[in-house]
Amino acid sequence: MKNEKPTEVSQLLRNSQGTLKKLQDAAQAASRTLEAVRACLPAPLGAEVWGASIRGQTLTLLVTSAAWGTRIRFHAAVLRAALGPGPEGGIARVVVRVRPAVGR
Repeated sequence: MKNEKPTEVSQLLRNSQGTLKKLQDAAQAASRTLEAVRACLPAPLGAEVWGASIRGQTLTLLVTSAAWGTRIRFHAAVLRAALGPGPEGGIARVVVRVRPAVGR
């Protein structure tokens, strides 16, 4: 039996392939989308959005409470216009989901 040293996690992340690479790419895309959404919203509203993703032509936002979600829904048209056309066309639908942020 070989006495091999375990691979460091940092090395796995640097040289990722397959499923791990897909997860990394999706996390980076979600982070970029969240930054873009926050930049489009007034500061108090942007701070209450803690997750954002685009799947197809649907932008899904995760917000801290129903009250903030209602306020953010009024900015759906601004978000659709600002995020513009993507690889699958533009944003046709904005979905706001209430998910209290853990550890906030």
